[in-house]
Amino acid sequence: MSVNEDGVVAGSDSFWELEQYKRTVKRHEDGLKLCNELSQLIHERAELEKNYAKSLKSWSQKFGKTLESGPEYGTMEAACKGILSEADRVAELHITVKDRLIGEIQSNIKTWKNENYTKKLVGPSSGTKELEDLFKKAQKPWAKRYIKAMKAKKDYHTACKLEKTAIHQEGNAKNDTAISQDQLKKMQDKIDKCKRDVESTREKYKAALNELSSYNRKYMEDMTEVFNRAQDAEEKRLVFFKEMLFGVQKCLDLSDSAEYKQIHHQLLQTISQADYNKDLRWWSQNHGTDMPMNWPQFEEYSPELHDISKKQKKGNVSGGDGITLTAISSRDNSSPSNNPPPAYDNYAVNNVTNNEPPSYQSQSSYASYNSSVSDTHETVSSHYHNVDPSQSDPNVEDVYSKPIPKSQRVKNEDEPQAIERSA
Repeated sequence: MSVNEDGVVAGSDSFWELEQYKRTVKRHEDGLKLCNELSQLIHERAELEKNYAKSLKSWSQKFGKTLESGPEYGTMEAACKGILSEADRVAELHITVKDRLIGEIQSNIKTWKNENYTKKLVGPSSGTKELEDLFKKAQKPWAKRYIKAMKAKKDYHTACKLEKTAIHQEGNAKNDTAISQDQLKKMQDKIDKCKRDVESTREKYKAALNELSSYNRKYMEDMTEVFNRAQDAEEKRLVFFKEMLFGVQKCLDLSDSAEYKQIHHQLLQTISQADYNKDLRWWSQNHGTDMPMNWPQFEEYSPELHDISKKQKKGNVSGGDGITLTAISSRDNSSPSNNPPPAYDNYAVNNVTNNEPPSYQSQSSYASYNSSVSDTHETVSSHYHNVDPSQSDPNVEDVYSKPIPKSQRVKNEDEPQAIERSA
């Protein structure tokens, strides 16, 4: 129950009571607030999509570096990188979702709100003010009759109360011997007057109710017309909001995206290509029992190698050519029937990042071996300032019997990085 500005108490919360239309007016004004809240809701969801995409990319970069520097290898490494690639591509899709939420949904809400709600600096929007004025205009004639009927009702009830009070006082006075006859007569006259007032107010009350009742139909028609106008405005808002929510669902539903399906289809293929047998075989060939081995074999003493070792000590030799001679053996051509020549292989230094196994090539003939020894002797001697091989010092350490430390090496781009080793 509520009390209006005239002090009339509404009998219920019914729409037809005085000023109970204000709830419908407030609903219209709340539409503006709901537009703002929906816009904010979509904006924050767009920010979540943006932050999620950023987090996916950061996650992908972090574990991409971990995989690059970590021990994982082979097809399993490729499968793990497929997960990171999926995150990068999905992040781009979520950036697209964010752009669509802002560009398609939020902008449409803002435009629709400006078209349907004209906000004033002070007070309700123009549409809300107009609706409230229409309700007031429709209810005003009925309100006058209603207030008149309520006043007549009050007057009638007051007259009835006074009548009962006068009758009660007269009954008490008749039993009191101290009350004179004149006083009893006055009480009787008061009762008669109260009865006339009761009849008069009763008639006025009934007349006011009849007048009010006769206007009820017109009142309901006018109020219904304004209410339907408010309903149409609210229907328009609800339909628009439903369209926007469908738009949001369409933006968020990546399962319906052909690109999203393709991303996960490719990820499934990448993971399916992980072959543990292939990885284990690669490891065995590059780091395990399937690797080739230059098993030690008998080697003849080589005076040429001894001479080269001594000249390197005496000459100004740069240790940065990236070449290490570990052993060179020769064999007397005059006695080919002695022990067979050792097999010499050229050991090629491979790119470490490719994890490729070293390559070994056997010398094809005993003659080519002697030729290579002679050529090597002449080339190395010329390289080290043509020092006379006859100059030898037995006290000089043979530095060619061990490789040059890595920290002292200087990479020469013009020379192949190769190491000749004995088989």
